[in-house]
Amino acid sequence: MGSLEGAQALLGGDTRIHVWSPASALYKDTFVQDWQVKHSSNPILREEPLALSPMVFVFWDDRYEAFIKKYNTVNFDTIGQALSAPGGWDGIAGKPEWGLFKFAHTHPNESNSGLMTLVLMAHEFYKKPQGLSMKNILAPEFQTWMNGIERGVSGFSNSTGNMMREMVLKGPASYDALFVYESVVIDYLKSARGRWGELRVTYPQLNMWNDNPYYVLDTPWSSKDHQKAAGIFLDFLVSEPIQKQSLVHGFRPGNPIVPIMEPDSPFVVHAASGLKIDIGQNCESPKAETINNLLASWQRSQGSR
Repeated sequence: MGSLEGAQALLGGDTRIHVWSPASALYKDTFVQDWQVKHSSNPILREEPLALSPMVFVFWDDRYEAFIKKYNTVNFDTIGQALSAPGGWDGIAGKPEWGLFKFAHTHPNESNSGLMTLVLMAHEFYKKPQGLSMKNILAPEFQTWMNGIERGVSGFSNSTGNMMREMVLKGPASYDALFVYESVVIDYLKSARGRWGELRVTYPQLNMWNDNPYYVLDTPWSSKDHQKAAGIFLDFLVSEPIQKQSLVHGFRPGNPIVPIMEPDSPFVVHAASGLKIDIGQNCESPKAETINNLLASWQRSQGSR
């Protein structure tokens, strides 16, 4: 399930679930608050981050070069300008054969990366890494700006991996650019090169960590044996040999004793594609009620879409 889908399934009483491991802790407070309303208890018994990955913009290299020549930088504001450019790529770079500028992110009500996209849009709009308030989210000027971008987005997948796979499988005909997890891009860099050419990664100035937390749950249907087994598996996942494997798939290990800059590290091997260790300024997660209203306002703006 997607990160938010898992939380919603738990709130709906899905007795199959004994561990919730979303892509980030962004939705944790909302989930805990909703759970406490129904059960008057804390649903999380134990938690640990498994692996870290920031958010990135990823372009096909020729699209990136043309985009930068026109807009000088990649951020949500310039993405919005490109989405509304008259004539699409003809107006952007004199390339009518490229069609419209095609950009996508995942569904904010189903996928953590989609929700994080909206949150980072708000941080960029207000040019601040913390303190996003309900007033900020509901301000007409922000709503107009965000909705202007979102109207141009090419569909909303429920999976970051599926969206990245489609980009690499179908090439620029599907997407010119995406906003996804760094780890997902790393996983596809080599296969993209063998199909359609190079991918280019660039980091938003204001970013957030996806720490892939592992939550051992304390629910009415989780027995002591379930919880013990979940804890044993967590100990296995944070052990040094397994954490080294996370680096193979482009994650930054959650265990701090595992080094990142080894010679075979993707951050060394793929540095020319734009990968870097320093992700810029890290943003603070907004409060649960701010996130809930951001999701609600986004959903309302989409109508029947």
